[in-house]
Amino acid sequence: MAKPSGVHFLGDIPGLGEDLLQKLIHQNVQCSIDIEWYEKIISNLSTDLEFFANKPVLYDDKLIQAQDIVVYFAFNRNEIDLFAFSKFPCEVLVVTNHDSVLVSKQEKTRFVYVYDMILCTTITDASDDILDEYLSLCKSDEVNPKLVGDTKHWWVSQQDVAAGLARLLSNVTTLPSISHLCGRRGWTKQETYQQLLLLYQRTIAGSSGNFEATHLEQKPVINPVLEDISQINKSSRPDLSIINEALREIDGDGWRPLTPLRTSLMQYLATKDFDQSV
Repeated sequence: MAKPSGVHFLGDIPGLGEDLLQKLIHQNVQCSIDIEWYEKIISNLSTDLEFFANKPVLYDDKLIQAQDIVVYFAFNRNEIDLFAFSKFPCEVLVVTNHDSVLVSKQEKTRFVYVYDMILCTTITDASDDILDEYLSLCKSDEVNPKLVGDTKHWWVSQQDVAAGLARLLSNVTTLPSISHLCGRRGWTKQETYQQLLLLYQRTIAGSSGNFEATHLEQKPVINPVLEDISQINKSSRPDLSIINEALREIDGDGWRPLTPLRTSLMQYLATKDFDQSV
């Protein structure tokens, strides 16, 4: 399949959809946006749009052609209307973070399950249950809270996911019906919390002007701790081989997320309102 003549954005577009849209605009791909988010997204991208001829248009299902792709974002949803996809004459890519979403048996519908993506958007009140919980602990000044469980997070930046999807859209038929996407490195709960706490403290110090020497110290990404090998659990990372091979087939490069965790966490914090008197 050649590069799509048009990409149509539906569903929960804020965040990932915004970043993907921006990348496609820079590639001169004609895009359309569902009416629910059209005005806000166009307003946010107004500066970029001054330099490109193919400005996004308002979504209209009558505009969809066989060479197009519909991208449906289904975040934090238990159910989606799979039957609705049957009316599209083109490929459909469903991007979701909920692995209980039922998979369509339609030949032209493909699902990408995204795990532990750090969502960032300014056009709506977005939430991340895990990071929001850790942020609440940061605000309570708990240095070493007891975070129960040995589950690892496979954090990945929204920008890296958008970049990967933009590459996949150039030949979406390389994907099977189901594939998985996440970061390559696992982070424990404690490691994630310590990273967020460090950045939160710097953010509060910067907004209040109460900087101390400790806020400016260079600190390692992970504190070196020796573990008994018997206490190290096997990785539970989602299978990235399908996405990796699909991307290799498209452009010779695999799945290589580049954005550091601290950068993604700073972008997450930038969307939050803080009381400067904290």
